[in-house]
Amino acid sequence: MPTSCAKRPRTSSASSEVVIKNPSFVPPASRSSWSGTLKLGAITVPLKGYSAAVTQRDSPLHLVHAGCGSRIQQPRRCPKHGEVSSEQIVKAFQFAPDDDIVLTEDELNQLKPNDDQIIHVERMLSARQLDLFLLSGRTLNLIPAHAAAADAYQLVVTALARADEWGLGRLVMSDRQQLIGLRVVDQRLALHVLHWPAQWRACPAFEAPKSPALTDVERLSASLAPLRKPIEWSDFQDDFDQKLTDLVCRKVTARQHKKPAVVVKESPAKSAPRRTPTPRSGRAA
Repeated sequence: MPTSCAKRPRTSSASSEVVIKNPSFVPPASRSSWSGTLKLGAITVPLKGYSAAVTQRDSPLHLVHAGCGSRIQQPRRCPKHGEVSSEQIVKAFQFAPDDDIVLTEDELNQLKPNDDQIIHVERMLSARQLDLFLLSGRTLNLIPAHAAAADAYQLVVTALARADEWGLGRLVMSDRQQLIGLRVVDQRLALHVLHWPAQWRACPAFEAPKSPALTDVERLSASLAPLRKPIEWSDFQDDFDQKLTDLVCRKVTARQHKKPAVVVKESPAKSAPRRTPTPRSGRAA
């Protein structure tokens, strides 16, 4: 979010539209997030992987006390001993209600697979056999790690593209073994992280409706004609950040123009001087 709202250029300006509307415009690649080797049959190819998409960042909003403005703190507390430091927190597995099995970091590290940084392709399958439901959302663009790997890389690309096949295999990423799919996109290798079979879910059964009339199908198809036009991917953007920035800037501007309330301090009322009582003269006994 910009730190200043004054004279902030908007993404909807004419100059920005020229760049954003360009179909060939793609944001530059990020830094390499993975490096390793592809083993496919008798071929070994050193590779570097670059994220094909960035994950959605966390919300920039935080919680504050209404009317006070102080940020809400969320300390970690033990119901018996109160607040505890991070050094006093360990991981545990709930074996039964009120029965947690404490696991040490050394024990958990032993569960991590050996990261040999190798893409192990175990099966080849037709592109029609792989359902898009399997894609988990993470994709890497793979390129040769250096010039000497270019010939082997191009050999793999040509073979997969000619057969119109995917490679199915495994790869260790983020200390976990991942199921991956390897395919060719625009003469380059793309690696997709897939869902494991245990994560798949079937569609609920429902009663199949009767077939519609052919005239109704043709009428609907004709009504969709205006939607069949070249795609400008820049038209499909999440505008939440832009709207949030505009909202914050409006509130900052309103706060700057708001005149502070003048507080008139009342001077303490002057009290009348105390009168010293005159002692009464006593009557003689």
